[in-house]
Amino acid sequence: MTIADNIHDDIFQTHILTKLDGQTLAAAGCTSSKLQSLCSDQHLWSDICHATWPSTADPLLTTTISAFSSGHRSFFSDAFTSPTRRLTTATRRLTNEIISAVDLRYAGELIFSKVESTKTVPSDWFQTSPFRVDLLEPKEVVLSGVKFSGTGDDHVMLSELENNMMLSWIVIDPTRKRAVNLSSGKPVLVQRNWLTNGIELTFAVVVSVKDDDCVTCNVQVMCRVNEGRGELTVRGVSLTVLDVYGKCLSGKDSMVILQGIMAGERRRRSGGEEERERYREYMRMRRERNERMERRERRLDMACVASGVAIFVAFWSFVMC
Repeated sequence: MTIADNIHDDIFQTHILTKLDGQTLAAAGCTSSKLQSLCSDQHLWSDICHATWPSTADPLLTTTISAFSSGHRSFFSDAFTSPTRRLTTATRRLTNEIISAVDLRYAGELIFSKVESTKTVPSDWFQTSPFRVDLLEPKEVVLSGVKFSGTGDDHVMLSELENNMMLSWIVIDPTRKRAVNLSSGKPVLVQRNWLTNGIELTFAVVVSVKDDDCVTCNVQVMCRVNEGRGELTVRGVSLTVLDVYGKCLSGKDSMVILQGIMAGERRRRSGGEEERERYREYMRMRRERNERMERRERRLDMACVASGVAIFVAFWSFVMC
């Protein structure tokens, strides 16, 4: 008999298990058969999911998650871990719908949360057009309640955004009952857009498709700080899938990638620096590919010009003879 066997179930459920986070609760369930049963309670996992991702309280997600094999526990297992760095599984049979559950926080405080459903088939327009999920309308503005006192120091403000902003973008396949978190957690890049005077935050997960090829699930958050009040506003939140050249993949190709990631293996979620390093490697590969393409295009242009000159000279030589 273990110590756990001497403690009443009500005490466990009311005073102990409700204080645990998802990782600890899952580990506790592996210690004994009694705890395994108690730790499988759906109310516990539902509360943990709602605390971790407030968007999961949406009625659409509540219904969708309840259909998972182990309900909210299965969803937590999918969404809390990171996708594999290599795409090993791909399917050509596309799902009819994906659901995005997005939560944006600053210094732990929720500033934006939304659930968006995207129909994927049988629309030919979706399958052939560039894949993009936008959560805000073009002129929609979300007030964050975050204020910066020293807006004159741009470097300090960008650094604070890099250190304090956290994003979760979970994509759910209701048909296959799987989910995956496509965000790096912390931003991999924060920069000023001098054209719009806005701030661009990039959250990305880079996945290798082949030995010399990769794609990135790219989440872009557009922000702006009001000069007078210094308040941070969110102007755009979007998801795209980019190839190694930085080109946005079509809906069909993007769904193949996303479903392959959802079906693939998972790994422990790492710190933000590791994801930043992966993104920097992707950007380096992207620059090299684009530079090689530009060199090939220049050589082709020179060959076309040389051929044109040669034809011109030959023509006039024939005419003059």
